[in-house]
Amino acid sequence: MSKMRRSIEMEKLTWSYRRISLADVPVMMDWYNNRELHETANAKAFHPYTIDELNKYWQKKINRTDAIYYAIISNDRMIGRVSLKGMDSTGEGIEYAIVIGDPSLYSRGLGTEITKSMLENVFSDPHLRYVQLDVRQDNKRAIRCYEKSGFRFLDSFLENGISMHRMRVVK
Repeated sequence: MSKMRRSIEMEKLTWSYRRISLADVPVMMDWYNNRELHETANAKAFHPYTIDELNKYWQKKINRTDAIYYAIISNDRMIGRVSLKGMDSTGEGIEYAIVIGDPSLYSRGLGTEITKSMLENVFSDPHLRYVQLDVRQDNKRAIRCYEKSGFRFLDSFLENGISMHRMRVVK
């Protein structure tokens, strides 16, 4: 008996990004206080935030001069965030991170699409040679996203007892 294949065409998600502001903190609070999301994307110990704690945390992040934080917007709502942080004084490398906060959007290729777009934008800087990131070894979905976007493994290490991979894409 042959198996039938059904392909379900998913609605194409349109998205944009803009700088994160403190007005975005209430949306991100749900993500920061989601233990499952935290344990997929983070090597730090989980602890729930109050709105005041998260506002203070993000005020410091927004004021950094060596980092830019973007809100990912779709259908007029914030669905995730991206960060780009300077890594060294030469300006040749930056650190990348992405979080899709809405679980209904997982495994749809959105992270890969956004990552490729961000790489295209940052690599337009003639001085930038590479983009690097750290990812939990058990976060297979994220690793697939990064590999499809051109990242390759550099090394593995432990952070707070969690096995991590360091990955890099070179211009």
